[in-house]
Amino acid sequence: MVETFPGIPAHCVLSTPVEHGASSAMTPSLEARIDHAMAALHTRAATFTLWVALSGGRDSTCLLWLAARTVQRYPGVTLRAVHVHHGLQPAADAFVASAQAACDGLGVALHVERVRIAAREGIEADARRARYAVFEALLAPGDTLWMAHHREDQAETLLYRLMRGSGVRGLAGMPARRALGAGWLERPLLDASRFEIDALLAEEGIPWCDDPTNEEDLQDRNYLRHHVMTPLKARWPGAAEQMARSADYLREADELLKALAEMDLAALGGVPDRLPRAPLCLLSRPRQRLVIDMALRHLALTSPPRGRLETLLDQLARAGQDRLVHVDWPGGQARLWREMLFLLPEDGMAVPEASWSLDWDGITPVTTPLGAIRDRLEPLAGAQPALMLATRAGGERLRIDAQRRPLKKLLQEHDIPPWQRDRVVVVWHDEIPVGVLGPLRLAADGWTLKDALGLESSGRLDDE
Repeated sequence: MVETFPGIPAHCVLSTPVEHGASSAMTPSLEARIDHAMAALHTRAATFTLWVALSGGRDSTCLLWLAARTVQRYPGVTLRAVHVHHGLQPAADAFVASAQAACDGLGVALHVERVRIAAREGIEADARRARYAVFEALLAPGDTLWMAHHREDQAETLLYRLMRGSGVRGLAGMPARRALGAGWLERPLLDASRFEIDALLAEEGIPWCDDPTNEEDLQDRNYLRHHVMTPLKARWPGAAEQMARSADYLREADELLKALAEMDLAALGGVPDRLPRAPLCLLSRPRQRLVIDMALRHLALTSPPRGRLETLLDQLARAGQDRLVHVDWPGGQARLWREMLFLLPEDGMAVPEASWSLDWDGITPVTTPLGAIRDRLEPLAGAQPALMLATRAGGERLRIDAQRRPLKKLLQEHDIPPWQRDRVVVVWHDEIPVGVLGPLRLAADGWTLKDALGLESSGRLDDE
């Protein structure tokens, strides 16, 4: 039973006590979860900002209320709420009003961020991407964001990912805690039920704003909620709890698979952007998939679709000593060269179409069209002269060990892959090349090359 709450729109409601199941015995259970989560945060840092993602709906309003009550015992913790205004429906402004009313009543500052949804993968996916981009930008080092996902949300996530053909990692559902930007994302109510949340809202008379689209079934998650979860719970009342338990088991399995992948990656040399082909191919096909996926995660690159990954593994299995392999996908690519599998970003071979040059003092970090330069190139004797950075044009020769060596030959000798050779930056002084930077780092005779810490170094970039 609900009634309208004065001061906020009609579809926002004030919960009133229900006759069945909303006993006060359930309230400490939610509070105990929040107490435990807050205490755990406080052991990591005494002073930080705790953000609550606040839609204005029942779950996030309940979480904000619980957080506001608990944070009073932690003077070093600043509680704030963030609301993302998607602008996708007429009631969007009402959600802001509800969120603001909830924050005003609790003395919590509210940050409202308006976003524009770029239609790429569908409204749900694009809105989610926009929300998480806002959250990530807000979090400073040490900050934590709380989200109000609960047990039924976890069950719906499991069903949704089953329909998408997800693997073990996807079917593990939403983690209770993970890194997000410079801070952390936590879901302290993930093992709580929607019933417990409703009971607390009713008992305390807490107002919240209902999203009218929750009753529609056009969006995938709403369809699952109304047409799949509801019949399942009618037949198996504990369905959500059991599905969430399965997600926990799958998360344990995923952790074990990640540990195995890390062991295999270490055995292959521990360098995620280059894997030796022959030892890789000695692994079973599932372990090959695992270790490549782990390497890509280390590189913050997108994993290929299953079909593209199988194409890559098939080509690696057939590749001979001199065979070239190149498989690309949205967000990444893989290349085989000299029996080494290189994992690269999608634009990993991009070079400026036009030649360029920049003045440089040899010391100050500078950004070039080929990336940032943080090295220092200094003469062994005399004052620091003015230098020039330029793209490789071909035919350059460096005086190395009293010999004028072709840059082309130096690149080959240092095993610089062909696609990286045009990404070297040539350093000139008085129309004479005195060093190269980038994938290959060398100083000509009479010069010394130092890294950002001032230590002398040279050679291939990944040799350090």
